[in-house]
Amino acid sequence: MTRVLVVAANGAFFAVPMASVHQVLRHPMVTRVPLAPPGLLGVVNVRGEIVPLLDTGVLTGTGSLSEPPFAVLVSGEKDMVAMAAEELPIAADFEEPVGPGTQPGELGVYSSGGRLVVLVDIEELVKNQLDLKRAS
Repeated sequence: MTRVLVVAANGAFFAVPMASVHQVLRHPMVTRVPLAPPGLLGVVNVRGEIVPLLDTGVLTGTGSLSEPPFAVLVSGEKDMVAMAAEELPIAADFEEPVGPGTQPGELGVYSSGGRLVVLVDIEELVKNQLDLKRAS
């Protein structure tokens, strides 16, 4: 069983392993970054640490989020990042996937609370977005 945090973006649901989650921010104060790539909404100050706020919609291909009311702080291999969320994220337990992920960074599709949720590797999503940006 895998404990996850489910994040909503543009009517779709994505999950990150709870082991990588630090906290959920309500109404994060976002500082926009000039000429930032589409996957970066800006940065947020978390107890003196500047953390990039990623546009979960852009990273997952569901469309851009404009003013997300929540952000989920997750740690990666090297640094902490924040993922934008349209609704208060909820905890869930995943058993077996109902299907494989179809895009880079998708680890599997699970059924949770009557909806399909895609378990994602946030670092792989960011890497994929950067690779797409370089290719264009």
